[in-house]
Amino acid sequence: MRSAVGVYCVATGVVMVAWWIISIRGGALRLPDRSRPEIGLHLAAELVTAALLAGGGGLLLAGGSAGVALAGLGALLYTVIASPGYFLARRERAPAIMFTVLLAATAAAITGLPLM
Repeated sequence: MRSAVGVYCVATGVVMVAWWIISIRGGALRLPDRSRPEIGLHLAAELVTAALLAGGGGLLLAGGSAGVALAGLGALLYTVIASPGYFLARRERAPAIMFTVLLAATAAAITGLPLM
């Protein structure tokens, strides 16, 4: 289970960075429904989450401590609960469904990861 959680963490961290690269190229920083400070701080939080996930997943795969991975998974749990609201307000259901799937996968990863 430890290796599966490590792979999940690394993959999710990498996909989060890719998502933001694509979103920024598509104009996400210029959307009228978000202020510059709001989107900037949101982006910073997402990149910290991605770094914790990728780093923690790498540590898990290398046989290291689960602490960084758990911190990343906790941050991810927050974002997959908070983020769907934005998309639902814009009547975009597909991203909200994606976040629901990620919520289930993240909860499974957290509960399946031994603390020691």
